[in-house]
Amino acid sequence: MEALLGLLAAPDVRAEGTLVDVTLLRMVREVDAEPALSSLDADALDAWALAEYEADSTPSVLRGRAARHHELASAVRESDMTATPLLVERTFQAVAARAAADRASGLTMRTTRSWRLADALSIAAMLLIGVSVLWPALNFVGDQRQLAACRSNLGGVASAMGLYAGDHRDQFPVATAGIGGVGGTPWWNVSPQKPQANSANLYTLARTRYAKLSDLACAGNPDAERGDVKAETYDWTDLNAISFSYQIMGSSRPNWQRVECEPAKVVVLSDRSPVVRRAVRHQPIDPLENSSNHGGRGQYVLHADGNVAWMSTPERPCGDNIWLPRALEIMLKQVAHIERTGKLEGFEMPDDAMDSFVGP
Repeated sequence: MEALLGLLAAPDVRAEGTLVDVTLLRMVREVDAEPALSSLDADALDAWALAEYEADSTPSVLRGRAARHHELASAVRESDMTATPLLVERTFQAVAARAAADRASGLTMRTTRSWRLADALSIAAMLLIGVSVLWPALNFVGDQRQLAACRSNLGGVASAMGLYAGDHRDQFPVATAGIGGVGGTPWWNVSPQKPQANSANLYTLARTRYAKLSDLACAGNPDAERGDVKAETYDWTDLNAISFSYQIMGSSRPNWQRVECEPAKVVVLSDRSPVVRRAVRHQPIDPLENSSNHGGRGQYVLHADGNVAWMSTPERPCGDNIWLPRALEIMLKQVAHIERTGKLEGFEMPDDAMDSFVGP
């Protein structure tokens, strides 16, 4: 089946109308038998689905067949083929019309094979339907795994921060007291040679072995670094390699697990900020834009009390926007003509310890 899918997705195949007609004429004879899975394959398919599409978690007697289901599903997901309802309908119409014409003319074809070519065409049609039906489901499963992996990583970062804070008087990771847009350097200037960007503060968790770089990577960031920390390295290689935006460490820093008011929970880490990426390229920013890590659907955030939560908007219930300092939030709300746009310079700081403002 994988080979058949590969042929369907072949980029160099060009099917002309005449070729299609001749092929159907030779292949289609009777469409009276529908291909069906064997009982073991059907049980393996059910077990694979119940195991959340993990073949290794299925019963051992069905594991081999479940693995084949998994391989076939992977081939479908990785294929560039797109099956639209119109294409499916036209395929069935063509098959039915050709089969009716053949039966009316009494045309037959001899074959020494144990299965008919018409059955192969039926299987191909089923695969076409399967692509159109299963593709959204498979994409959904992949998205859910990606979200679960990202949430799990943030939970691991929360544990690492708790350990770090326990060893450093409840303080968050910092690389140097001089970081934060001072000395004429924006806090988004990432440099692995020296700690000059705010991201170097977060990188401290990996550099001091409280966490791994893979823990600080989101599955939704294809450029994330997941290898080992190199000697004398203080930050990621570039801005694209950073998966999470960290609370800007100004003069007023929140303490780990020192937030008393539930509505005022400070967001200290989130999926990477889209606002900073636009500001670096000197593009207008939209404060309500969601992170690109999860297709713009929202972002996971880590609060100062260690809780990981999902936000479908960058605005907290109290009105605090995690992409902006409070001063800029107030200005944008006061100036009508730039209500949804603004500008960051890379030197802004949180107003106080309760102002959630993450970057880069």
